[in-house]
Amino acid sequence: MKDIIEHLPEIIKASSSSILGIVSLMLILLSALSWGFFKHSSNQWKLTTLVLFISGGVIFGYTALDISKDPKFTSSLSLNTSLSKWVFEYDKAKKANTISVNSALPTDLINARNDFEKYWRDASLKDKKALDTALTYKGLSYVNRLYRVVENDSSVKVNATYWANTSISFFEEIQNRLYLTEALIDKAALYLDISQLGHNDQQQFEKMANEGDAIINQAYQTSNPQQQTTILRISSRFYYNLARPASFRLSDQWDNNYLLLAYDKALKAYEIEPEESKNANQLARVTIKVSKNPPQNTDPIWTLKLRDAKEKLKQAWIDSKSSRTGLIERLSPLNVLGVITTETLCREWQALDKNEKSLKTAQFQNELELDALSPLREAVALLNNSQLRKAYGFDIYYDIARAYSLKTDLVRQTQGLQATSVFSEVKINLKQAKENAKTSQLESAVKDIDQEITFSFLKTSEIDELKQVLSIGL
Repeated sequence: MKDIIEHLPEIIKASSSSILGIVSLMLILLSALSWGFFKHSSNQWKLTTLVLFISGGVIFGYTALDISKDPKFTSSLSLNTSLSKWVFEYDKAKKANTISVNSALPTDLINARNDFEKYWRDASLKDKKALDTALTYKGLSYVNRLYRVVENDSSVKVNATYWANTSISFFEEIQNRLYLTEALIDKAALYLDISQLGHNDQQQFEKMANEGDAIINQAYQTSNPQQQTTILRISSRFYYNLARPASFRLSDQWDNNYLLLAYDKALKAYEIEPEESKNANQLARVTIKVSKNPPQNTDPIWTLKLRDAKEKLKQAWIDSKSSRTGLIERLSPLNVLGVITTETLCREWQALDKNEKSLKTAQFQNELELDALSPLREAVALLNNSQLRKAYGFDIYYDIARAYSLKTDLVRQTQGLQATSVFSEVKINLKQAKENAKTSQLESAVKDIDQEITFSFLKTSEIDELKQVLSIGL
């Protein structure tokens, strides 16, 4: 009823323009003229005139009631209802882990999204402004996020981009700085998705890089201090992806400029909010890759930076692991901690002379076991989920094999005979990695064996065995 009253002038205007409305108005006009003409006549004529007037009124009322059912006149009620329903269905699906690129989306979720989209497009700006602002941001953001899943393999993401822009335009219109920044962050995350895809088309790559950079900068300019670390972390991940080789073979050399920019953003995010474990995780992840890329791969300063980032991540994991209950929430820091510990110890071990190695072997073995192998084994245990195994299986088993390569040399220093059994663990985990690998990953791994610092501690005959394990077709 509230919507009908608010839109009454438009409903009357629309009713007056309809065929039935015109007929009813003609009856009312005719009855008015008849009353003036027959007002001194018999009661029969007066009654006829009254019936005509009432009929015209009833017909016009029926027409107005029918037209009032049009969505454009009930949009505020329908929009609000559809928004609440859509947010509810999305939250329910997210909690149930049913939003995935590898499975069909729930029917109720799709229907709720479609209804919200329809009513949003039909609603007036006045009706949109009347909605709860926080709930409106959720609704628009959820549509964008769902389309990012649906269009996972698309390099243009038409629908996700449309709704990201819709959200930005709306919060610009109502001049809400907080949610405008959140909408810009959503679009920056969209560019992050796109940057993870291959970039063989140089023109498309440059366009994506420029647009993504512009969105990230705009978001940072409108952000408050609480939002800045999220933007810096997303920008670090974005530039990290842009640094990947055009060949997409990760063993090839990366773009050093983008890598160092990614490192600077991650470091700044950590410095602003060190208590946020995601910042420590991203800093460690970027530091690993920067330190392996020439010329940093031979620079002792980056060995120190690796050590620093490793300790930061370890402390962040100790502080936050009890609150991290989701598989993905645990998998990433466990994997990154294992890898950065292995990388740090390899560089530090490589820098020692023979006498120093004999003195520090036990210390290195202990840290490798506690901070590399133990977290990586825990990460493997999480791979019982088939979707995670598909995405992370190769990387984690390969990283365990790398850690055992270092352990092989450590054990060889004092317990030479046991080194053979440790090396067998390298081969076992490399076989597991192979079973979960794509052809491109295998090709990179074979090429990487001769360049990888962890395998440099092995004997030539042992490296040949590893190449045999990774051979394609065997």
